[in-house]
Parts: sequence; C-alpha cells; structure tokens
Amino acid sequence: MAQGSFKLVAAAILSAAVSASPVFAQSVEELAKQLAVKPPAEPAAGTAAVCEATLPDGTCADTPETRQMRLPGAARITATVNQAVRGDIKMSFQLGSAVLTSQARATLDRFAAALAQVGSYRPFVVEGHTDRSGSRETNLALSTARAQSVVNYLSSKGVDRSRLVAQGFGYDRPLAGRGPEDAANRRVEVAAR
Repeated sequence: MAQGSFKLVAAAILSAAVSASPVFAQSVEELAKQLAVKPPAEPAAGTAAVCEATLPDGTCADTPETRQMRLPGAARITATVNQAVRGDIKMSFQLGSAVLTSQARATLDRFAAALAQVGSYRPFVVEGHTDRSGSRETNLALSTARAQSVVNYLSSKGVDRSRLVAQGFGYDRPLAGRGPEDAANRRVEVAAR
C-alpha cells in the first residue's frame, strides 16, 4: 500500500472514530433537551391511576413509607435522570485566557435560551479542558477559570447558578484517540449523571 493511501485510510478511520464519540451533542439546543427532566406521563384516558388513597380532586395521595414516599411515575423520572449526558459546547476563548469570544457568548446565549425553554433541567457540571501547551498548574488554572467563566455567563443569562458546577481538568482528560498535545482537547463540556 502506498504511503499516501495509508494516510487516507488512517485519516478516514480516525475521523469515523471521533465522529462516533458520544461526547459531542449536535447543538446546544439538543444538549439542553438531553438535560431536561421530563414530567411523568399521565395515565392513558380510561385507565385509573393505582392509588392506595385518593384526594377529593381524584389525584393520588402520597403514601408514607419507612424510607421514602411512593409517587406515581417516580420510576420513569429516575430512569430519565439517571441517563448520563455529556456534550461539547463547541466554543472558544481569547488566546490563553478565560475571556469569552463573541461567538462563544452567542453560543451560550442560545444554550441559556434552550435551557429556559425546556423549563426543568437537572444540575450539570461545566468542565474545562486544555491541551498540553504549558505547565500542569497553568493548564489546570486556565481550564478552571474557563469553566467558571461559562458558569458566570450562563448565570447572568438566567440559568440557575445552584444547578451549575465549574470544574477544570487541564490536559488530564484528552479526547479519545487524541494525544494531550492536540489542540482539539481545548474544549468546554457539559456533563450530567
């Protein structure tokens, strides 16, 4: 196999592996939908909810137990909440700083609006990542400052600060298939469990 052909095949395999990675959301709007907590579905028409006791309006009364309350649809909510979400916000900062670019602010404006539109969303971590240009301490401080900058901006746009945590990882968590020196590792991700 010629060296040029080998490079094309290797590039195609690497591209397929990276594009299949679950880290990247299609858009910040899609990422907000993934973070949404969906209310339990109402019982279908003609079927009654299974209740030990009903209130005058026909809804189920809470049932105290020794450890917790049983609520209709609680299993569905738990299943929704327990699905892990991870997505790259795909934004940038001014070189070597935590100052958001105008494109980053526009992306975060869309993300904040999408979170407001879904209404109820679960708490999430804003993770800052860097490549290996510079010392570990510098990159850890920069990634933490960038994550905090995103949290501060989202909070200024109405996103509930108590549902956000900023965390920096420096270059310790490179993208799958990429070395720590790769510039693609400079990213901000949102993660929720």
